[in-house]
Amino acid sequence: MRRAWQGELLKIATVRGQWISAVLAMLALPLASLLVTATGGLGPRDTSTSGAAAGSVVALLAFGAWGATLAAGEYARQTMVVSLSVVPRRAVLYGAKLAAFATVSVGGALLSAATSLLVVRAVSAPGSHSLGNPAALIGVVLAVAAVTLLGAAVGMLTRSPSASTFIVLGVVLLPRAAAGLLGGMQPWVVGASPGTVITQIVGGAQLTPSQVFPAGTLAAAATLVLVTAAVATAGGVTLIRRDG
Repeated sequence: MRRAWQGELLKIATVRGQWISAVLAMLALPLASLLVTATGGLGPRDTSTSGAAAGSVVALLAFGAWGATLAAGEYARQTMVVSLSVVPRRAVLYGAKLAAFATVSVGGALLSAATSLLVVRAVSAPGSHSLGNPAALIGVVLAVAAVTLLGAAVGMLTRSPSASTFIVLGVVLLPRAAAGLLGGMQPWVVGASPGTVITQIVGGAQLTPSQVFPAGTLAAAATLVLVTAAVATAGGVTLIRRDG
């Protein structure tokens, strides 16, 4: 598993399209937060920490699409056969891929969140916003990693970069957009969606009662992780059981 994981990381680091897209995903959060801060998008109750997370939805989309297209691209480019010839045990290969995606997304999200905080502090007027709790940005890292792994698993399930990317867009954007159609399930679905989990952990934006997860912030984060684990398991079972 360790060698397979290292091989997947080496692949990401040496294939130009893969590492460039990862770098672009890392830049999404600080650039989006810079835009929000520079255009006066932060309110008087916002802190620098909540401002650093202001572009988190863009980061979720960028990392999720990156994971989805890379995983599904193995089939689109017909390189999965090569990967399976190098690591014939499919469970090991799948675990190594997810571990590599997790490593890059967690490391990238940490660097991205730290850079975003520095950018917000640099462009904000002195004394306009308090620092807040920078440790809360771990919520951004958690959600980014979850969406990246979910995207990778969906890529394995669909074998289509475009379809898996579309599903990632739906996971990130649809819960709030279609909240009114969920009825009594609205706080459970919207409250555990990636963007809302970040908001609940970091603070800043005011959530309506219908958007707050009824069981609390920790339960919302745990639900996001469990859903990601379930989809990842389904992706692994699919890879192990089907040919090609």
